[in-house]
Amino acid sequence: MPEVTVKAFAKLYFLFKERGWDNPQVYTFEDPMTADELREELNIPKEDVEVVFINNLICPLSTPLQDGDTLAFVPPGIPSVHRFWLGFYGAKEEDARA
Repeated sequence: MPEVTVKAFAKLYFLFKERGWDNPQVYTFEDPMTADELREELNIPKEDVEVVFINNLICPLSTPLQDGDTLAFVPPGIPSVHRFWLGFYGAKEEDARA
C-alpha cells in the first residue's frame, strides 16, 4: 500500500502533539487521495491549512498523492518574510484560480 510522510508546522505541530501523533508521521492509504482528502482524513480544519508542500514544492491541495511523497501542512500566520522565502506569498490566491 502507498505511504506518505506527513509533517506539521507551527500551530499544526501542536495539534499533532495534542493527538499523540509523531511529527513527521507515516500515513498509509489504499485508494488514491489528494492532499486535501488527507487533510480531511486527519481531521485538520481547512482554515488551519494555508499551503501544502509536497516533496518541497508548494502544490494545490487538489494534488494527488503518490507513494513515497513527503507532505507538509503549513498553517496561516507564518511571518511575511518567511512566506516570501518559502515561496507561498500569494499561493492561496493561485490555488483558488487552479
